[in-house]
Amino acid sequence: MPVNINKFKMVMLAFILLASFSTAWAQTFYSNFATPAGNFSIITPSGSSCVVPTLTDGQNVADADLTNYAQISGLVSLPIGCENQNYSIRARLNTGGSSAPIGHQAGFRIATSQLIGLNVLGDSFSIQTYEGGVLRQTAPGSSLIGLSLLTTPNVPVDVYFTASQPFDEVEIVFNPSLINLGVGVDYRIYYAVAAPTGTLPVAFEGLSAKIQGGNLIVDWNTVSEKDNDKFVVQGSSDGKTWMDLGTVATKAPGGNSSVKIAYSFSRQWGDTILAGFGLLGLLLLPAVRNRLMRVGMLIVVVSMVVACAKDNDGFQGLEDGSRAGKATYIRVAQVDKDGAITHTQPVVAKR
Repeated sequence: MPVNINKFKMVMLAFILLASFSTAWAQTFYSNFATPAGNFSIITPSGSSCVVPTLTDGQNVADADLTNYAQISGLVSLPIGCENQNYSIRARLNTGGSSAPIGHQAGFRIATSQLIGLNVLGDSFSIQTYEGGVLRQTAPGSSLIGLSLLTTPNVPVDVYFTASQPFDEVEIVFNPSLINLGVGVDYRIYYAVAAPTGTLPVAFEGLSAKIQGGNLIVDWNTVSEKDNDKFVVQGSSDGKTWMDLGTVATKAPGGNSSVKIAYSFSRQWGDTILAGFGLLGLLLLPAVRNRLMRVGMLIVVVSMVVACAKDNDGFQGLEDGSRAGKATYIRVAQVDKDGAITHTQPVVAKR
């Protein structure tokens, strides 16, 4: 039967567009750039006699490290003598030149060291989205999801709203004159994020990895979990190709939690397992007097070592690269009960 080339091309194009759309729809974007310059902007309270709390490390909202933050703190409790009392922090999303689609949650990860009433927070904050430099949406604090969790001091949370228009930048605006900032009190703004609906309630905190005492040790916390099933710790030598290193089940009852939960993962690093099989074989062989049994046992040991080596090839490659001075990247994949997967941003395992 002859094939209609034009129809075939149209069908293939439709599949490509659908695949591209599905990928963008399922992807989480962060304001994480190797070079933060040009990917963020900051506006602080202003005026001829303006005295304000200090904003420091603004570039941290757009750098590759998602654990650091911009900070607003100072000896004065609120802006004094300022014509504009608002702080504004705006960050571009690392979308690769595209936009986060309609339906994504737009927001920031933030924390405060002060116990603040929810009604005060709602009056103080707003989040805005932009696309191509044009303002798209503004969501007041009263409509922001996650704001109630911010009432717990020193716990970073995602504060966001669901966007009804595409966007590639997110801005947080707040007026600290409505909140009593003082000595030892500060705001921390970590990064901007755009995530598929339903993924942000599983909020990560403090992912770290280290190679110590012949083991790879990975630690992280969750601030909240929703319909969570498990975590899969993954490793990479280039930050692009990932392999599973192990699985950790959720500790949240039924996969749901609104409190901080600590997790830890550990596995042997290097040739320890293979060396153990080899040593076991060497120790047992002299005790076997029957020559055929010794040969058979040797074959079994060698087979076990070879099988383990095949299973361990990828992991061994990570360890070899690290020993040679190359970075070992670690991330955690979070798996929902329905099979949906989201990933943390990678960190480098410290030695």
